[in-house]
Amino acid sequence: MGRGEHVTVYRGGFLSALVYGICGVVGVGIIGAVGVGMYGLNMVDRKFDHVLSAGTGIITSLPEVKESLPAVFADALNDRRAPGYRDQLEVAANVVGFVDAGRASMVVVEATNNGPDIVTLLAVRVTLEDGEGRLLKTDSAYIATPLAVEDDWAGPIMSGSTRRHAIRLWSTTPGAVAKVEVCDIRVWQEDDAEAVASAAQ
Repeated sequence: MGRGEHVTVYRGGFLSALVYGICGVVGVGIIGAVGVGMYGLNMVDRKFDHVLSAGTGIITSLPEVKESLPAVFADALNDRRAPGYRDQLEVAANVVGFVDAGRASMVVVEATNNGPDIVTLLAVRVTLEDGEGRLLKTDSAYIATPLAVEDDWAGPIMSGSTRRHAIRLWSTTPGAVAKVEVCDIRVWQEDDAEAVASAAQ
């Protein structure tokens, strides 16, 4: 009577079972994450195609969204960027004197709207230079904003109006000269509001 094959059974301990369990959980997690990622990419691709096909409908519905807003917010959104309107503005910056024991120079930016439109946004950059043109300090400011909110937002500049805005630029150099650069302009026209209202009807 022949002998059968010997079968050796290895009994793992607690640590080996724990390692196998952790490895299994990690493997399942990786597989699940890959599946979820591929599903998400597929959904994004489908949604992107849908947005492209429905882009015209979204654009045409914007006037209705604006009409549903309160008047103060709808008017603030009804503007356009107008870099060409720079020719209708007179913007200047002047140093009016030194305060705080000669350490801070007060720079006043003056903007006059000579055009027919309402300036809803006027962003400027003010520089302080010495007598030889070397840059000392620089700062940015919004001279006009869509809404008037306390001190930070001064509100729009009406046609024919002049806005003055004070900026403190710290310097110990006497005889400093201030210069101003217009960075961005947005204007509002009554014709724009009428066009939005007619498109929503």
